[in-house]
Amino acid sequence: MVASRFSGKRGPAYSSRKMSVVERPDDSADRLTALLSPRTVKVARVVRETADAVTLVLEDVTGAPFHFIPGQFFTLLVPVGGEILRRAYSACSDARETERVSITIKRVANGVVSNHVNDHVREGDLLQLLGPSGSFVAEPRCDSERHLVLLAGGSGSTPMMAIARTVLAEDPGARVTLVYGNRGEADIIFKGALGELAHTFGPRFVVRHVLSAPPPKWTGGVGMLEERVVGAELAACNVDDQASFFLCGPEPMMRASRAALVARGIPEARILEERFSMPHLRARSPGAISAAGPQILTIRANGAGVREVYVAAEQTMLEAGLTAGVKMDYSCTMGGCAACKVRLCDGEVEMEEPNCLSAAERKQGYVLACVARVRSPATIALATDPAFAPAEEAS
Repeated sequence: MVASRFSGKRGPAYSSRKMSVVERPDDSADRLTALLSPRTVKVARVVRETADAVTLVLEDVTGAPFHFIPGQFFTLLVPVGGEILRRAYSACSDARETERVSITIKRVANGVVSNHVNDHVREGDLLQLLGPSGSFVAEPRCDSERHLVLLAGGSGSTPMMAIARTVLAEDPGARVTLVYGNRGEADIIFKGALGELAHTFGPRFVVRHVLSAPPPKWTGGVGMLEERVVGAELAACNVDDQASFFLCGPEPMMRASRAALVARGIPEARILEERFSMPHLRARSPGAISAAGPQILTIRANGAGVREVYVAAEQTMLEAGLTAGVKMDYSCTMGGCAACKVRLCDGEVEMEEPNCLSAAERKQGYVLACVARVRSPATIALATDPAFAPAEEAS
């Protein structure tokens, strides 16, 4: 399954045999390490985009290619202060260029990894990478005539660059409009590259920069990307309401952009959003259940297969399942992509917060196996099992 993730393909659905005893493999630690092993990449080039943002151009040390869908992200494992920290960063390079992949990291206030990468990572350094992950994607369709409208703020431009670069090159009938908000002109990530795209693809690519603190004689948009400004920018760009809309940026900008789109009558189905969890802010949820020691986790799949696994204290559901040999979907392993989403049928679990689950998914009983810990005997359903669907939706 790990190999299939690297090739950009989804792993096969798992089938299980019924177990009458709980497995406690003697080689669980080694087995888990192997299952969650990332690929080793070398920093081939470091590109300083702005004073606070850097792009790392990465190569696999084995020469293996990178396959991803434009808009997806990778999980970077960075050693800082004696521990390995994981952070999700969108690919910003053209998805057709499989020999290398580029990710861009903007410095975040009190961000341990973002500051470390901006200050210390150099060409030739070796890092670890998982992925790709995520469903915030625009797959190239060579026969399509479509309009993609990208609304981005700050580092939210990173997945948009991969989408624009790939779709414009692959889909001769596609149009792309980017409305991109920043504080000042010096804060615009990919300013030169965006200009090159506009020059190369002419009327098929429109970029509109919006600055909250513009310099004198600025001719672009002015203000924060609040609802009124977003609406005005969409009108200025002659955006077709039949377009598909992609949103990525700070939470206030995302809310304002969605409100502006809803006010125009844009259906939910044509609005796609990317939200990253923030591990450096993550903590146990309020009122978390106290640790209850080892537990038994029952895993359902394929309507018939049931597997009982032993979950050590503080072990996640995903770690326990993989250690026992259960084939569970996963990718980023940090609560940011929902590839490991399962449905809690019974029992009590505790998840690390924040993570990428929506309020609707939580209400329907879904949890993320990679950040969920069992606090009582519990049962979960994988995506292959009928119990994965909420009761009112199950057939």
